[in-house]
Amino acid sequence: MGDTIQFSVVDQVAELLLCNQGKHNALGYQELDLIDQALATIDTGIRVLLIRSPVGATFCSGANLDQILSGDLDGERFQSTTNRIASLPIPTIACISGPVFGGGFEMAMSCDFRIALSGQKLRVPASALGLCYPPEGLLRMTRRLGSSLARRLLVAAEPMLTDELYRLGVLDFLCVESDFEQTISDYCARLLQLAPLAVSAMLDLIREAETGAFDIDKARARARQCLDSTDLQEGLLAQRSRRSPVFKGH
Repeated sequence: MGDTIQFSVVDQVAELLLCNQGKHNALGYQELDLIDQALATIDTGIRVLLIRSPVGATFCSGANLDQILSGDLDGERFQSTTNRIASLPIPTIACISGPVFGGGFEMAMSCDFRIALSGQKLRVPASALGLCYPPEGLLRMTRRLGSSLARRLLVAAEPMLTDELYRLGVLDFLCVESDFEQTISDYCARLLQLAPLAVSAMLDLIREAETGAFDIDKARARARQCLDSTDLQEGLLAQRSRRSPVFKGH
C-alpha cells in the first residue's frame, strides 16, 4: 500500500503493519487514509485483524503532531479511523511489541484484544502538551479502563509499563520476546476455530453494552439468527462426532 502502512492477508488473518519508524509510527492524514483503504477491503474472507509494528519499533505514537499544529489534521480525523477499527465485525488484536504513546494507546484500546511484550513503556502525554484528548477516544478509554485508571493515564499523564497494564487487566496477554509471535499465532488459530456468525453477533452486542446502546430486541434477533444457522447445526454435529467443526458463517 505504501512505505508507512502495509496491509496483507494470509489464511483469513489480515495484518495492518505500521512501519513509519522514523516518525515513531505517528499517523498523519496520508497514513490514516491508507488505513481506511485497507479496512474497506475487509470482507467475509477475513476473520481476524492484527494491528502491529515491527518488533522493537514504537507501536504507534498517535496523531502526527506537526500536522495537528499546522491545521492539516485534527483529532476528529484520527478518531474516525479508530472508530472504524472499533466497529469492525471481526475480532481485532493489537500486537504491542514496542513503546506506545498518545493516540497509539487509543488505537490499541479500539481493538478487542491486546497482546504485548513485557517491559514496554506507555504514556498518553496530552495534558503535558496542553491538549484535551478527543472526546470519543476519551469516552471509549474511560469505559474500557474505568474512570480511576483513565484519570491516571489521561489526566495525570502517568507513564506505565506493559507489565503493570497487564496486572490491571488492560492487556490480555503479556509475553517475553521469544514467545510473542507464537502467542499471536495461537490466539489467531483459536479465533479461527470459532463460528463467525456467533463471534460477530457477540462482538456487536458487547460493544453496544459498553456504549450504553444495548437493544434487547436486536440482541434477541441476533441470538435467533445464530440459533437458526447452519453453523450451529455443524457445531453440534461436530461435537457429537468428536471432530473439529467447519463453520461457513451462515
